[in-house]
Amino acid sequence: MLIDKLKFLQGYVKIRLTGYAPERFLNLCSNHGILIWNMEYVEDQYEFCISLKGLRSLRPILRKTRTRFVILERVGLPFLLSRYQKRKLFFAGILLCCAMIYGMSLFVWKIEVNGNLHETDSSILKFLEEKQVYHGVLKSKLDCARIEEELRAGFGDIIWASAKLQGTMLVIDVQENLATNQQAGSGVQEGGDGQPSDLVADRDAEIYSILTRRGAPHVEKGMEVHAGDILVEGKNPVMDDNGEVASYQYCVSDADILGIMDYPYEDSFTLWHEEKSFTGEESVSFGFRLFGRQAMLPHFSHKFSDYDAVTDEYDVKVGETFYLPLVLTKETYKEYQIEKKKYGKTEAEAIAKEKLQEFCQELEEKGIQIIENNVMIRTDGKNCTASGSLKAIGPIGVRKATARTDIQQEGQLEDESDRNSD
Repeated sequence: MLIDKLKFLQGYVKIRLTGYAPERFLNLCSNHGILIWNMEYVEDQYEFCISLKGLRSLRPILRKTRTRFVILERVGLPFLLSRYQKRKLFFAGILLCCAMIYGMSLFVWKIEVNGNLHETDSSILKFLEEKQVYHGVLKSKLDCARIEEELRAGFGDIIWASAKLQGTMLVIDVQENLATNQQAGSGVQEGGDGQPSDLVADRDAEIYSILTRRGAPHVEKGMEVHAGDILVEGKNPVMDDNGEVASYQYCVSDADILGIMDYPYEDSFTLWHEEKSFTGEESVSFGFRLFGRQAMLPHFSHKFSDYDAVTDEYDVKVGETFYLPLVLTKETYKEYQIEKKKYGKTEAEAIAKEKLQEFCQELEEKGIQIIENNVMIRTDGKNCTASGSLKAIGPIGVRKATARTDIQQEGQLEDESDRNSD
């Protein structure tokens, strides 16, 4: 294989030998070290391959043996260069293209984010851009270890991150903490400043259960509480030998408190509504984005007054990971007409139930359990109304600073009375 490549680089020809003494010609070539190969005997004539250097040495041998040759085929790089020697711009274009590809390989043209469920791609890309990691940045300026640390520090729910370069693509893999951010029980976060605090009711409710870890509970199961009532106080009384309060120990209240609460619900919408009716007519336009700059080609197709636009983007790449700073775009415009329609009673009630279900799902995502549904759905020919309330069990309580109480001892009271008498 290597010998064949060297022969191609040096160039060779395939010739047909004719004349008086071809056998003597072959012997003289062997004696003079002239290499020939792929020799065949065809129709009383010899055909073989010989290098350009050997071809130039044949003149005296041809004269002695009274033979001559005809060139059948020219093979190799010298003949290619000779054929295209007048096409200098062609070779210059090839060299320029190679230089451009090498230059573009020094940059990052695509950033791919994998593994994110809570955080969106756009939020992560915007964060990276603030940290000078963006499309078109030099790969030599990237520190993958630093990117991983900044992602973990910048997003509280990202517990693991990996950044690696593949061709002209930066691949970001993350893993998020899928646990809910809500604290079980009271639904309030632990006081970060360590100051004494109470847990107070944030709405009217009936206490369903209470488990106190720190603080003095003021409520028990089955009690009715109103917004602002103290549930757990952040001070514990210390009693003296007489059974009286001698002092207080202050703390940050901590408890799991569940309450039975009513959530009012009301929603109304008109039965008459507008719907899109697609006509089936479509119009397509093309464009491209080069180095982040968008350009659209002239669009001569019919343009619609009412339409939906669907954009498809195609990254231009060489192989799997060598992306180029060029993105082809295709926009499809789908025409529609606005039609006024009226929901039937069954259809309207189904829509109202679906909205109510979405509201219940939002409550359940917050740790609230629905135990009773008192929502009524009515239609009057013009509107559909859903109103009522949902009874549910969920965490209650918000944090509030504890009011300090100063208790004066007996000695302190006598001193104060003496000072007043003076």
